[in-house]
Amino acid sequence: MYKVGTSMTADTTAPPHNAKIASKARVRIPLRVKITVPYLLLAIGLAIGAAYVVMRIVFDTTDERLSNQLIETEKLSSEWMVREENRLLKTLRMLSFTEGMNSAVKARDLQRLSDLAVSIAAAQGEEQVIILDETGEVVLELHKERGVPFANYLMENGNGTDFAALPFVKRVLAGEQDEIGDKFSGIAYHDNDYYLYVSGPLRDSQQQLAGVTLVGKSLHSIVVQLREEILAQVTLYDTSGKILATTLSAPQSLPAELAGEIIAGKDTSSLKRQQSGQRTFDILDLKYTELIGVWQIRNSNVIGLLGASMINNYWVTTSTLTRVQVGGLVTLLILLVFVVGVEIADRITYPLKNLVVASSQVASGNLNVRLPSGGNDEVAYLTETFNIMVANLNQSRLDLIRAYDETITGWATMLDQRDHDTEGHTRRVTELTLEVTRQYNLSEEEIVQVRRGALLHDIGKMSVPDQILKKPGKLTPAELVIMRSHPKVAHDVLYPIEYLRPALDIPYSHHERWDGSGYPRGLKEEEIPLAARIFSVVDVWDAMTSDRPYRRAMSPEEVIAYLFDQRGKMFDPQVVDVFWDVIKKSYPGLVKPICPPDVDKREGIYEPCSRD
Repeated sequence: MYKVGTSMTADTTAPPHNAKIASKARVRIPLRVKITVPYLLLAIGLAIGAAYVVMRIVFDTTDERLSNQLIETEKLSSEWMVREENRLLKTLRMLSFTEGMNSAVKARDLQRLSDLAVSIAAAQGEEQVIILDETGEVVLELHKERGVPFANYLMENGNGTDFAALPFVKRVLAGEQDEIGDKFSGIAYHDNDYYLYVSGPLRDSQQQLAGVTLVGKSLHSIVVQLREEILAQVTLYDTSGKILATTLSAPQSLPAELAGEIIAGKDTSSLKRQQSGQRTFDILDLKYTELIGVWQIRNSNVIGLLGASMINNYWVTTSTLTRVQVGGLVTLLILLVFVVGVEIADRITYPLKNLVVASSQVASGNLNVRLPSGGNDEVAYLTETFNIMVANLNQSRLDLIRAYDETITGWATMLDQRDHDTEGHTRRVTELTLEVTRQYNLSEEEIVQVRRGALLHDIGKMSVPDQILKKPGKLTPAELVIMRSHPKVAHDVLYPIEYLRPALDIPYSHHERWDGSGYPRGLKEEEIPLAARIFSVVDVWDAMTSDRPYRRAMSPEEVIAYLFDQRGKMFDPQVVDVFWDVIKKSYPGLVKPICPPDVDKREGIYEPCSRD
């Protein structure tokens, strides 16, 4: 008898079945304490340093500090203006897309328009909403009375302002669009004040112009709100330097030449802009410095200038020695925070990084991961819990695989017991197939699938009636068709089972032949899966060396001669050679044939030929 390896099973290094894994890790020193205590000490040091800094007065010289503050204030002002314009645009879009607005404009239904517009304007806190028809004539004007808290909206008819003549309204009426859309902004004098308006088309269901919507806010309200936001005096100028709105008690107009220089230099370097856009003036014996920048709206159009001013003597000076001392202390504190922070972060995050890497491996299917455990904080507890979780998952996986494999083995045993003449056939061919398969460079997972396929190679014969399966004589053509259907039946039975799908090669293809004469699909050569090519050689070897009711067992010499005769016909030549290398170890006296055998078809016996 040949000697072969034992059958392939699941990973035997895993914990034993029903192994109980328990944790003894407990949190003794909470992680938050480990983090809080060092940083508490650090905070005390920083507080002492900050007190020293405050007493010694930090910052640069008066002019530099004032200039830096004004630059920051001017930047904040510009950002606030952009946000305010975007807020007005949001309200405009809500009005434009409100159902019923276009039809109410066309019908000049003031009550309907008022109901629709007031609800949106009130919700958004808008000061003024104006609706024009498609010719630019005012249909409805809503505005709040200035200075009256929770004032109701008043309905007007435009108060004589020709909105259709405003450049930005003309563009909407003309159906123009720029790079960012069909909405335009601008400044207009209305109701004894200057307003910032955003305007956009109001279209009907056919996308035709039904009217124009304007949402406005007075420049007076804008500068007051901006003053509260940036804590500096705010002034809005037109492009010629004329004051439009201000929070200063006695403002001074901007010279037209300076206004022109600022607008012309808006695209130059920041240093040049500071030099040309800055001026000083006195109000009530207080000296102010004002930084002026351009006021831009949608699509970077300049509609005026924005000035932010602060009192000069608000600031105090410090000595050079103080600045050096403060700079050194701040540098030392920053370095200390950095060094301590890095050290603590490394200590805390190192095990967490290991957890992240291990989690990725588990997510990729590696359930043999185990992290080194140690310590007594939450991270150590988490690490131990992670190890327990992965071990339990692995145990569950092994239990499931074991159950599947035991089921497969049970199926194979049932098939063997159905036909006592082939009893033990499945076990023998499975073991020998694995022995041959291990000569190839296959992974352990692939070998496991080969084992399962070998065990289930004749699962399709469950559909073959006993009178055909156990018939001692030759099968009729009709019976042969039924018998040859068993690979297809195996495929139909096993394919829906995802777990067994990778093991289908042998049950479905072990009757294919190297020359394409096999069944059920007539595959040839390397179209036939390797596992099926190996199994077909092993299957023939076991069948021919075993007794059957219709013939006696053949000698190993006769069978090996037959296998070599069928190299390149029924069998893969290379597989036959590998099979020979395996089987000769179990039959020391067996010699390799060097010529094709003569076949006695009447007796079914293959005469031996000369051997090397």
